Amino acid sequence: MIKKGLLVYLVFALFSCAQAPVFEGNVQMERDIWNRFNFLMFEVPVTENELLDFDLMVGYTEEYPWDELITNITFYPPDGSMLSSDYTFKLDKEFLSDVPEKIQVFSIRKQMKFGASGICKVRVENKMSKVQTPGISSVGISARRSE
Repeated sequence: MIKKGLLVYLVFALFSCAQAPVFEGNVQMERDIWNRFNFLMFEVPVTENELLDFDLMVGYTEEYPWDELITNITFYPPDGSMLSSDYTFKLDKEFLSDVPEKIQVFSIRKQMKFGASGICKVRVENKMSKVQTPGISSVGISARRSE
């Protein structure tokens, strides 16, 4: 009984130390299919000189046939600049094999600093080779203050 109490306490302590997101947006895919030309746009409110960490959240099902997901993520900060990168994310299908819908979180930018206050637009593109990517149930962006 003491071990269970200690475990619950440790889990609570771990989650209470994590920064709460300042933004979290999520798009549910119709019929768990992400069309390659369905570019997702998220609008994150930011403050000048603020440092944010950005994560990509990917929900997928057993129908997803590959071990990785290729995307392009472009940031459009309010100062008019643009930052764009291609990413290849390895999905841990074995670790989450007993969960009906898997959600993995991937770090995409750490300590991103903003030169102006306003809205930072974040565009996420599917770069997989098929027009219809089956098994993707949701895609989201999370932003939290850097520690």
